Amino acid sequence: MAKVIIYEGDDGLEVISPASHLKIIEAAQYLVPPHTKYRIVEASQLPADTEFWGAWTIDCKVDIKKAKSIWLDKIRLVRNERLKELDLKWMIAMERGEAREASAIAAKKQLLRDVTERREFRKVKTVQQIKEYWPEILEG
Repeated sequence: MAKVIIYEGDDGLEVISPASHLKIIEAAQYLVPPHTKYRIVEASQLPADTEFWGAWTIDCKVDIKKAKSIWLDKIRLVRNERLKELDLKWMIAMERGEAREASAIAAKKQLLRDVTERREFRKVKTVQQIKEYWPEILEG
């Protein structure tokens, strides 16, 4: 099995896979910043799902709080696109004097803004549950 060096850098967990002809301990001494805690582990010990790579810990686990934050960022990207689409529809409705239509669009926009604050997402405790959380309102 291939061994890797892991350590916590400024931007999260760093994973180094040195060339096979190097001794792993020597590579760690050369590549890991001085005075930094690191581990040498089998590559197979790392979490299998790279979706939440930014939430990996030096203990080869996934920090659920960080994973939730990563997932919410993905949700926000889609939500923001939906909000842009609705902004245009709202402006057209307002220009045409369609107050009822504009009001309905405004209500939908508020639902989109609230999508990252839903109670059910706060209860999520596993990576699988995080990935299963995708509010219907974000669909096409």
